[in-house]
Amino acid sequence: MIMKTNLRRKRSMSGGMWVAGTALLACLAGGVAVRAAETAQVAGTDAAKADGETARAQLRAKIKEAGAFAENKYSIASWFELRVAMNEARPVADNADATAGDYQAALAKVQTKIDELEEREVLPDLEPRIALSASLFATNRQGPLNNVALMWATADPSDSFDIFRAPGKSENFSKIYSGQGASFNDYGLEAGTYSYKMVAHQGAQTLPSNAPQITTMALPATVQDYSNQTGMGGALWEPLKVGDTYYRFDGQRDGTTMNFVVKTSTDGKTWKDGPVVLDKTSHPDLDDFKLEASNFFYDKSHNQIVWWAHWERSKGYGDGRALVATAKPGERFTVHHIYNPLGIQVRDMSVFRDDDGHGYLVAASNVPGQGANATLYLFKLNADYTDVTGITNKAMEDQYREAPHIIKTGGFYYLFFSQAAGWYPSRAAYVSAKSLDGRWSDVRDVTNTSTFSAQSGGILDYGKGDAFVPVLMANRWVRGEGTSGNSVVPLHCAQGFAFGDYAPTLLLEPTKDLVAPLTAGQLLSQGRPASASIAGNKDHEVDKAFDGNYATSFQSDDKKWPFSVTTDLGTACQVRNVQISWHIFKGSEAYYKYTIEGSMDGQEWHVLLDRTDDKDTTVSKTYGFSSDLLPDAPSARYVRINVQKAVLHNNPNNWYPPTLYEVKVYGEKAR
Repeated sequence: MIMKTNLRRKRSMSGGMWVAGTALLACLAGGVAVRAAETAQVAGTDAAKADGETARAQLRAKIKEAGAFAENKYSIASWFELRVAMNEARPVADNADATAGDYQAALAKVQTKIDELEEREVLPDLEPRIALSASLFATNRQGPLNNVALMWATADPSDSFDIFRAPGKSENFSKIYSGQGASFNDYGLEAGTYSYKMVAHQGAQTLPSNAPQITTMALPATVQDYSNQTGMGGALWEPLKVGDTYYRFDGQRDGTTMNFVVKTSTDGKTWKDGPVVLDKTSHPDLDDFKLEASNFFYDKSHNQIVWWAHWERSKGYGDGRALVATAKPGERFTVHHIYNPLGIQVRDMSVFRDDDGHGYLVAASNVPGQGANATLYLFKLNADYTDVTGITNKAMEDQYREAPHIIKTGGFYYLFFSQAAGWYPSRAAYVSAKSLDGRWSDVRDVTNTSTFSAQSGGILDYGKGDAFVPVLMANRWVRGEGTSGNSVVPLHCAQGFAFGDYAPTLLLEPTKDLVAPLTAGQLLSQGRPASASIAGNKDHEVDKAFDGNYATSFQSDDKKWPFSVTTDLGTACQVRNVQISWHIFKGSEAYYKYTIEGSMDGQEWHVLLDRTDDKDTTVSKTYGFSSDLLPDAPSARYVRINVQKAVLHNNPNNWYPPTLYEVKVYGEKAR
């Protein structure tokens, strides 16, 4: 019995060992399966990773391909949509953890926008082709304003112009000017209203202009002077005003850190310090920065002051971002953005609010791959002016312009801008259109060759209604001691054309919406006989320097320095102001050394003014335009400009051809 029992136990133990072996085999088989699964999973992961890297590379290639489509060849809307798709795809392409599906979806969106690109339609310029502007000015500090500056332009070249004047609104016009100039001054009118019109002659065809009307007026007793020569005198601009309080925001720099404080005033003259309203605690990017082109305005519907500005690091100009902030009047600013709107770099900028309340940011901009300020973009803003929602239009594509500013008057939008010429003067220009999303006109110049020795800047909205006069505040970055930091030019707009001229003094009366030039007497030299010591080229004879047209010039290939030009005023005159528009070349700007001489008989000459001293900064830091006042008003019938040399700021060897764009001699007939 015992043996049997033992035998049963042995058999039982043998069976357990078999069961255990079977389980072990199963376990081993399972391990192999797990390892096989893991191997397959790793292989799958590697394959997925490889697929992801391939898809990522394809997405990056597609983004690069999309960036090569030139914006000036496609419609603004379709090109902008492609740009949005590219901006959305870039962070996906930069995300190493995204899946192949993520990359492929982003690529598909970009490809769709490429497929939807529309060729840009070239529209004809259907705007008016001619315009005549009329504005009042004074020749005497006591007034009256009874002289009319007439300036005109045509979109197509014209052979000559006839100007007519009629009293009141009658059709009894009489001719007062005939010639090839671009301006004429109508002096000493009796009190009353006058109508003007112009006829341009283009071969056998004639083209009539608009017919502006103007009324003479006495100068208000409260009129103030502003000197364009020194920058001293009455205030041209009014600070930001909300209710009965004026506000301004002053930056205080401490190393790379900048704090902005609010200052308030009840009269716009006496200011009270307030608290800090923006500092490095306002945003992470306000620890090391600088701001330029600040725009402050009051948004009444949201009771907030809105601030747009060009943001850069304290050193360099490589970021091209916009700062956008808002604040209740007198309170701290909330920073909404420091960014590249829609992925586009922006620098010089201004904000335009249309009659319907819609806001637009116009900025010197560029997309990746372009140089700074390549194109002027017009961005649409949202309802509270704190963000960009799209692109409305572009102008001056790949032309590199700065200081953009939009005004609206007479049913036209005018976009003004400067050339990108560093700190040196450049010629102000503009385009115009009947709608912001329409076709801009051809580029047109608004002043002389150098914006009167300055760079086109901001524009003040001076006056209201029919008395509205936009005033160009052109910046004189390079200037001598005692000279004005701005060339201030009232602008007069008509039929999509804009006109501006220099006066040494402006007469201001803000409460009556009055800004009027005060010239130093009458213009004596326009159209008078002239001669030069060297021969002028064909179509650049010496009379072109005295024709009242800043676009024409005296120029000679006979490169003889010094040279001189002389005008015969016709009778003995008291000379009070001589203005000279010089030749200026971007990148090789020059200042000129010269003397102004006078004579009664054309034989015996006397120096009226000597501008040859290099140590005089009014000589060595004046580029493109000079306005010399002669307070003692010397008498002369003949006036001669002796030009000794042009001194280039970047080159000791002058290569300039002898050139003068315009010489204007002001004064009055000697008593």
